Amino acid sequence: MKNILFFLAIALISACNLTKDVEIDLPDYDSQPVVECYLEPGKPFRMLLTRSYGFFDPLGLDSSFLDKTLWQGAVATVTYNGQTDTLYNTTSFEFSPVKVFNYTGKNLVPATSNTEFVLQITLPNSGGNITGRTIMLEPVPIDSVVLEFGGKGDSLARVLTYITDDLSTVDYYRRMLHYGSLDSVAEQDFLVSDRISTNEKIAFGTGYDLAVGDTVFNTILHITKDYYDYAESVQLALIGNANPFAQPSGIRSNVSGSANPLGVFTCLVYDRDTTIVER
Repeated sequence: MKNILFFLAIALISACNLTKDVEIDLPDYDSQPVVECYLEPGKPFRMLLTRSYGFFDPLGLDSSFLDKTLWQGAVATVTYNGQTDTLYNTTSFEFSPVKVFNYTGKNLVPATSNTEFVLQITLPNSGGNITGRTIMLEPVPIDSVVLEFGGKGDSLARVLTYITDDLSTVDYYRRMLHYGSLDSVAEQDFLVSDRISTNEKIAFGTGYDLAVGDTVFNTILHITKDYYDYAESVQLALIGNANPFAQPSGIRSNVSGSANPLGVFTCLVYDRDTTIVER
């Protein structure tokens, strides 16, 4: 009798229409300027200035995509040590790893620590202004990279990367690990604060997944709190976009102004070690 009642209930539920189409009117999305200006010591002043897209906006990946995405015609300068350099609206590239910029200066970024840089951008057609500030930090060198064999009958190795942290200051790092090439998808790419450690030595490790002959690129970036917050917010936004049940996350930019911009203006100070796995 219970089985008959169960199947009868299933049949009644199946006969019901439990779906309903709901139309939601979304507000129009106002595109914002997006600044990505990373100052690398010894390299030209360069910046990528683009437009943001709404989540449901068609990207239209055709020949006009770059024309619609790149924000051209702006006046951009970087001021430091009483000197002002202009970033000209010209395209430049870097090929390892691949990067593209649509504003490039003629001078090289100085490597002097504690130098403050001020970015000023004026958008064309009364589009408003953008400003940002950052500082050149001291590089934190990689002390050592240690190979340890022990996986799958001692045929596979792991890498341990050590740095020395200054316990008197609060520092932030970005750890990146690539196998084979810097253009490959990073095996590790995460942010960390030295608040996790009470020891001046910090170690970053891998699993036992490296074979003899593999090439490992270890990169440790010493980053500002602004960049840490920005990069963390971007990661959370990507996770939110991929999960319909996640709470939306805003981008914590360190650029501001009447143009209502998104993005980051920061220095990239890092140490990199290349290791070939050998016995």
